[in-house]
Amino acid sequence: MKKIVVSDAVYNELCSRRRGRESISETLLRELKPVKKCERRKELEQLRKEPAITQSEFESRIGSDRT
Repeated sequence: MKKIVVSDAVYNELCSRRRGRESISETLLRELKPVKKCERRKELEQLRKEPAITQSEFESRIGSDRT
């Protein structure tokens, strides 16, 4: 394992992105693997380019369970 030196601002940002009692190394690994985020971003950009749709149609396409 290697050590890195980061500013207080970066450390605080990392801590704010932690989920529960997740370690900082796990947080870094999760944040640095953007595969699912890229897929979701592409999907959202495609939806923006399409003609206007209702909110319920939009939520059903992105898999939102807010109903």
